[in-house]
Amino acid sequence: MKKLLCSALMLGLLVALAPGASAKPMTVWEDDAGDAFLGDTNLAPVFGGAGFDITSGSLEATKEGMLVFTVDHASMPSFGNIPEGARFLWAFAVGDTSYRIAVKRADIGKPDVAQGQTTERVGRVDVNGHFRLEGDCATEAAPAVVSFINCKPLGYFEGTYTPGDGTFTFPVPLDAIGAKPGSIITAGGGEAIGICSVCWVSHAAERSFATTIIDSDAQEKTYKIPGGKKKKKKK
Repeated sequence: MKKLLCSALMLGLLVALAPGASAKPMTVWEDDAGDAFLGDTNLAPVFGGAGFDITSGSLEATKEGMLVFTVDHASMPSFGNIPEGARFLWAFAVGDTSYRIAVKRADIGKPDVAQGQTTERVGRVDVNGHFRLEGDCATEAAPAVVSFINCKPLGYFEGTYTPGDGTFTFPVPLDAIGAKPGSIITAGGGEAIGICSVCWVSHAAERSFATTIIDSDAQEKTYKIPGGKKKKKKK
């Protein structure tokens, strides 16, 4: 009887400790506060107060089939205070394929003739956050001497800004990035990090340069989507 009771208690404990279908968020990069200043340390309070001072980023796979990107900031103002002139970029990879998320506080769609996107985003107005998944990044020469990183839009999704907590979250469907249980999410590479790995950067008509980065970091840890087949131990 004691053995049965003990076994029952152990079983109950194991069930209680077993992970759920959705794992907890995992912090994959961290950044010091107070270093968002676009080359001039005197501007740190300005950019920090404007919501560009990133402090950490985390990933979480949910049972709904989403990979949730969460980015924390030292502070963040309420909506309506930030123009469209800056965007957040985070390059990541699933296997050998790199992607990039692009987030803005607001976005007013307009033709982008230089990138051959004459209808992309036209008529689309996002005033409470703009959340875009990009891929197939490539360097393309511009008419002038400079060149630009062009990442094709793969989809627009519903994210959430929470100014009181200084965060935004961006859920990306796993099937949109070819991910599944057991997939490994690493830092992006190739042209996807042509501007940065993780950063807030100013832009003009979707054009950004590494010299106009406001605050940046890089994904330091890999994240494995829970589930998938476990490898059998060799006897």
